[in-house]
Amino acid sequence: MSEDIRDYLFDLQGYLVLENAISEANLNEINRWIDDHWSYVNEPWAENDDSQRKPRWMGNIETHTYNIENGVNFQNIIEGGQVFETLIDHPAWIDLAKKYIHSEVNGLSIHENFLNVRGPGGYIHIHCGGHVPLSYLTFRQANTGEWLVGQINVFMALNDIGPGDGPPVLIPGSHKCTEIHPRLEKDGKGLVYDGVSGKPAGTAFATKEMYLKAGDVLFFTDAITHGSAERTNPGYRRTVIYRYSPKFVRERFDYPHSEALLERLTPERRKIIQPNLPRRPPQVSCYD
Repeated sequence: MSEDIRDYLFDLQGYLVLENAISEANLNEINRWIDDHWSYVNEPWAENDDSQRKPRWMGNIETHTYNIENGVNFQNIIEGGQVFETLIDHPAWIDLAKKYIHSEVNGLSIHENFLNVRGPGGYIHIHCGGHVPLSYLTFRQANTGEWLVGQINVFMALNDIGPGDGPPVLIPGSHKCTEIHPRLEKDGKGLVYDGVSGKPAGTAFATKEMYLKAGDVLFFTDAITHGSAERTNPGYRRTVIYRYSPKFVRERFDYPHSEALLERLTPERRKIIQPNLPRRPPQVSCYD
């Protein structure tokens, strides 16, 4: 696909599908990591915790869920090993992220990085859209190559995701739509997230299920209205999501980065993970 066609499609649709983006070797390594930590997927429900899973920590990685039907998220997964570090600036998507975020002006950071495992009955509600006035949902293209996309989601399929597997769903073009989706409207105002209907995003009007093969990547602006269909098949959907933003958007949960990770990272990767280093006053001796 030529660059001009790719840019046109991303501007028009709000997403791209990058086929065979992740190597088989990396897929196997990530899936082995999940298998080795399967006890965290099958952890017991937390008691008296308002239907939320009780977070568990593995060093600097936290397991959590936004809602119980979302499955288990391994947040801050870049601390999980070298294979997750390679995804920080993976050649299949990093130049696209830099271009559309306009990193020469805005810098680049990772707002959130996590691995998700979701079983039967799992889904995500519909959320986001062009009607939402949030800085990270900005999408602008001034016809001069001056892109400004406030956040890009890189959704990596670790196994095949087809009908019944709980595929991601999008509403193509909705990143530019100022009309409010019927399911995201309450009392005449637009919502960021459908916390009202209790229904999977795949049941919402105008959504399109996105089917992926293991190793494929769904690359899309967070401004697009999206979510996930319900998984009705047996087994588990396995994905990794890295969310890129300008450096002015802070890391979502403010997880600390271990010194071991920072020492291993290349300068390029470390700049993405720590784009805004703190400025401290010089040490002054009490005798000065």
